[in-house]
Amino acid sequence: MRFEPLNSEVEPLNSEVAPLNSEVEPLNSEVEPLNSEVEPLNSEVEPLNSKVEFLRLNYESLQMTNDK
Repeated sequence: MRFEPLNSEVEPLNSEVAPLNSEVEPLNSEVEPLNSEVEPLNSEVEPLNSKVEFLRLNYESLQMTNDK
């Protein structure tokens, strides 16, 4: 089969990944509650980002006008 060579490459990688998963899973349980705190903050930050971008573009435009 055409997938047999790929399987022989994937199998050793799986054995490397399995121990890492056991390290990551406890960290996920620490991160998930933090995500619930961050999500509402993102909704506050996103409008500010668009305002900052607007101000940045205006500033650059003014600089170009002053450079002329």
